[in-house]
Amino acid sequence: MKKKVNPLVPAAVVLVVLCAAYGLITWNQHKKADALAGQTEDSQIYVTNLQGLTSISWEKDGQQGLAFKKEGDTWYYQSDKDCPIRQYTVTTLADTLARLSAGRQLETPDSLDSYGLNPPAVKFSITSEDGTSQTLMIGNQVAGTGDTAAGYASTAAEYYACLEGGSQVYTIGNYLTETSGKGLYDFVETESLPYVAGTDIKEITVTRNGATRVFSKKTMDADNNIAWYKGSPDDEANRLPDNSDLNNLAEAISGLSIQSCTTYKATDEELGSYGLSTPDMTLSWTYEKGGDTGTVTLFIGSPNDEGTGYYTRMDDSRAINLISKDAVEKCLNAVYPE
Repeated sequence: MKKKVNPLVPAAVVLVVLCAAYGLITWNQHKKADALAGQTEDSQIYVTNLQGLTSISWEKDGQQGLAFKKEGDTWYYQSDKDCPIRQYTVTTLADTLARLSAGRQLETPDSLDSYGLNPPAVKFSITSEDGTSQTLMIGNQVAGTGDTAAGYASTAAEYYACLEGGSQVYTIGNYLTETSGKGLYDFVETESLPYVAGTDIKEITVTRNGATRVFSKKTMDADNNIAWYKGSPDDEANRLPDNSDLNNLAEAISGLSIQSCTTYKATDEELGSYGLSTPDMTLSWTYEKGGDTGTVTLFIGSPNDEGTGYYTRMDDSRAINLISKDAVEKCLNAVYPE
């Protein structure tokens, strides 16, 4: 009599074998991936490899560009230390230049003239913490990069580069070439208005056409119902019969946001040219939000030539900023009690 074999046993054996095979394959894949990762890091080519930078400047097409200098942990515009620089933007540039990775290194490069590197289109001069100075030269765009083929997305542009005094040529991305075309205001830290909702605004002062009006808001009950007052909220005779106009003005104010900086240090003459010596409207508002309170004064001047926004100035700042036309005109056209 033949002995019966449990049909589950062969299946279990097969399962064990398959699991073991899968584990071996997975282990090998991880091992190869780790090896490739190490190989990629080891084989990465760098054009520069410096400790943190303390100065950056550049030229483009023979014209002097911008120059920045670092003191302590802060980057400054070299021509004017008072200029409010957006630190993240310059720090990113400095980190890129200090350890600049190359796409590839040309094995047997031709003369530098062949790559637009004599003279170069762009030159970045950098100095590191230990006093080492280098000049990076950037030339022609690499043929076939940055093109858009039919039906395909544009490939990133690459450029030829080398260090001044050297003969080794590399290809690099387009970040530095694009940066060299930027102006000072691409690096300026733009002022900002506090982000508040209309309901956070407790008092509004409007000055226009030589007249100043003050409106105050008071919470009336435990349900947070509010009332607006013309002047002090301590006198019920000042209470407005309808809140809608002041609620709309508060909402219009909450929608104001600065788009860009036109000049960070305007002279008295420049204030006049932007319509800010005698503003069209001056708005001042006090807000309470999350336990914080503050008061902001905004002067609204002339519209810009493009008709896209209005020149404005905050508090006692000398910076002239642009706010969108639609946002400003909601305030200019707002209705409020005389």
